[in-house]
Amino acid sequence: METINISSSLYDYTVDFVDSFQDQLKALTGSITYVIDKNVYDLYRDRFSGLDESVIYFMEPVESKKNMDTVMDIIMFWKNLGVRKNWKVVCFGGGISQDVTTIAANLFLRNIDWYFFPTTLLAMCDSCIGGKCGINLGPYKNQIGVFYPPKKIFIDVHFLNTLSENDYINGWGELLKFSLTDGIEFYNELKKETQFIPCENIAAYIYKGLNVKKKIIEQDEFESDLRRVLNYGHTFGHALEAYTHNEISHGRAVIWGIDVVNFMAYRQGLIGEDFYLDVKNLIKQAFQKEEIIIEDPKQLFDIIKTDKKVKANTLSFAFLDAPSHLIVYPMTIDDSLQQLFIDYIKETHEYYCH
Repeated sequence: METINISSSLYDYTVDFVDSFQDQLKALTGSITYVIDKNVYDLYRDRFSGLDESVIYFMEPVESKKNMDTVMDIIMFWKNLGVRKNWKVVCFGGGISQDVTTIAANLFLRNIDWYFFPTTLLAMCDSCIGGKCGINLGPYKNQIGVFYPPKKIFIDVHFLNTLSENDYINGWGELLKFSLTDGIEFYNELKKETQFIPCENIAAYIYKGLNVKKKIIEQDEFESDLRRVLNYGHTFGHALEAYTHNEISHGRAVIWGIDVVNFMAYRQGLIGEDFYLDVKNLIKQAFQKEEIIIEDPKQLFDIIKTDKKVKANTLSFAFLDAPSHLIVYPMTIDDSLQQLFIDYIKETHEYYCH
């Protein structure tokens, strides 16, 4: 894979696909401290054997740690270690490790350079670029955040060999989103794929997905307008995560959220029924093997009302208005919108039952 060059108003940075993360670690010089997902470290301990554990902050990658307490804990670790502006921070992990490292690196000493080795499919195909991060405020997801990209990103897809099916699905949620964001060819490739987990072609799909996102973030780096299309499926997805207290993972929730907003776009007359059902069928065949039961749709809808994108009782959704073309579509949060969501629950009932 060729290097992906990302242009940013902060600084330009790169994504490189590498055969061995160890070689890249050896090439990084100077004073370095690390934030490493403790599960990743345990799985690949022999390949981290050259690192001094005293300069490693071991991250527990659970949603309950994605908060300001952890950020401050990392900052105090660096302070006690004597980290200065000329140090580098190197992060290994998924989205949770990335989010807390982003904020900590941005805040400490008014910012220090950091480098990222994503170890999950979700981080590789989506969150590693764009610089956007979010941590939770109590029970509310991603209420605190900054934009602060890594200086360099290194993708070693061998990390995916130890992913669970659930972690793979987390990434597939974003790849499905990208395939429906820019050009029908990517989506048609996914429809022809015969093996999703594990996937022999995954590096190529990651590369395609990152290039879709690159075009969007370079036009709208700080999510003023265009970049909001990247929230496709996420409004209802994040609400589902909160509704289930994170028992349903991010990727599964986003895939479900994509299905919800496709139904809404169909009912609003933006896309035809054939295309809505075509995407729904791919979701059923590849990703969602059982129905997601929403016992109290009104409670989930109440969570939607707390979404940070709500302004003046209006929520801007990312909707398809044609195959592989997304628009920002504002809708008033009222009884008719709630009923539209309830209609989705009723009409999809038993569709995903095999």
